[in-house]
Amino acid sequence: MRTIVLSVILFCCGMSHVTAQSDYIVTTPSAQEIPASEEEQFIIKHFPLKPLCKWTPGMKFMFAPSAREMFLPTLLIYNTEKGVDNSLMRHKILTFTGTEEKVQKIADETNYTTRFVFEDEGEKYYYDIKNMRLDEICERMPRACINGLVYLQDVDTAKDLLIGKTIYIQSETVRVDDANSYSGYRDIPISVNTEATVTAVGVGSQAYPVKIIFKDTQGHSYYLEVALSRTNSGMDTSDFQGEKRMKYFSNSISFTNKKLDNIESLKNRYLGATVYPKKTLSAKRAVSLENKQMESRVHLPRYTILTIKEVRMPSPGSLAILTLKDKNGISYEMKVDLKYDVITRNNNYIEDLFGFEDIHKKYPGITEKRWQIISRGDLEVGMSTDECRLSIGDPIEIVLKKDNRFENWFYNGKTLEFESGILQRFK
Repeated sequence: MRTIVLSVILFCCGMSHVTAQSDYIVTTPSAQEIPASEEEQFIIKHFPLKPLCKWTPGMKFMFAPSAREMFLPTLLIYNTEKGVDNSLMRHKILTFTGTEEKVQKIADETNYTTRFVFEDEGEKYYYDIKNMRLDEICERMPRACINGLVYLQDVDTAKDLLIGKTIYIQSETVRVDDANSYSGYRDIPISVNTEATVTAVGVGSQAYPVKIIFKDTQGHSYYLEVALSRTNSGMDTSDFQGEKRMKYFSNSISFTNKKLDNIESLKNRYLGATVYPKKTLSAKRAVSLENKQMESRVHLPRYTILTIKEVRMPSPGSLAILTLKDKNGISYEMKVDLKYDVITRNNNYIEDLFGFEDIHKKYPGITEKRWQIISRGDLEVGMSTDECRLSIGDPIEIVLKKDNRFENWFYNGKTLEFESGILQRFK
C-alpha cells in the first residue's frame, strides 16, 4: 500500500514538473499567411484536398477525358488487364474501391506498382502508377492525378451549398454553351462585380470540375467552370495565375459586393505582410551620399525576405507603391498592381511577384550561402531535392533506381542525379 501511495505521489510530482515546463514553451505559426477571405474559408471548410495517395474507398468520379486524351486508353479492365477505349468509358461514374500493390522481382531488383481500382456496374477497372509505392506518391509526386477523372464530391457539395445563392462575378469573361462552336462554348465579356443567382451546378472538367450556371439581374444565363478542392486536378493554388487565375472559385466568385473603389481593403490586406520575390525584381533604394538623399535602382534576388511597411496609392486606380524593408533594415520601393486584369494581363500584379511567407523559416536547414546559390537559379553538388526544386523548379520526369535510393531528375537540357536525396552530379 505504501508503495502504491509513493508511486502516485511521484507521478503527480512528475506531471507537475512537465506542466510547469510546458508553460514556458510557446511557438509561432511556421508561416505567415494573408488572412483567408470568406470565399477561401468556404473552400477550406467544405472542399478539403484529397491527394491521390490518401484516396478512400467510396470516392466517386465521372470519367470525362479531354479531346486529346481520347486516343490512348487511360484505364484497364481488371480481369483481362487490357486497355479499354476511352470513348466507351466517357461519362461513366466510377467508384474508387481501393489500391493494390504489385511486386515484380527482376534479377536483384524489386519493382513496385501501385494499382488504383475502380468499379462501375459490377465491372472493375484499374490505373497503374509504376515504380512507386503508395506512401511514396505524396512525397515524390504530390500533384499526381489520373487523367479524365472528375471528382464528383466537389460537384455534389457545390450543388447543395450554392444553388439559389446570390454571388458577384469577379471574372471579366464568362461562357455560354454553343453547340455550333468547335469548343462547345462562347466567351462573353461581363462587368466585374455583376450580381447573379446560381441556378444550376454540374460537371465541368478534370482540372475545373464544377460548372456553375448563374443568371444575372437581366435574366441572362452564363456559366463558369472552377476548381474547388483541387482533388485529382494536378494543380496547386500557386498555379492559378495569369489566364488560369479566374479558374479558382475564390478568385472568380465573391459572396459580397466588391465595389471597384474598394481598394482600401486590398491595401490593408497586404500591409505588414512578410513576402519574398518569386523572381529577381527591380526596385528603388534610397541612399545617402555626402548628406544628400539619392535614389538608385537595385535588383532584389529571389527569396529575399522582406516586410511590406507601407502601401501608398498615388492615384484612384489599383496601382500602388510598396515600401519594403529587408532583415538589415534597408528600405526599397516598388510599383505594383493590387488587382489582376485578365484583359491586359498586367505583369506587375502583387501576388504574381511575391510569395507570402518567410520561406527561409519553411526550410530551416538551408544555409544562407545555399540560399544565395538558389536565388541565382544555380546548382551545386550536395544540394537536397528541396534545394534543387527551389532553384530550378519541378523536373519534367523523375526516374527511380535500385529501390529508390538513386533517382534521376530530367529537365529540358539538364539531368540531375541523386543518391538518398542528395545531388551527386548534374549535366
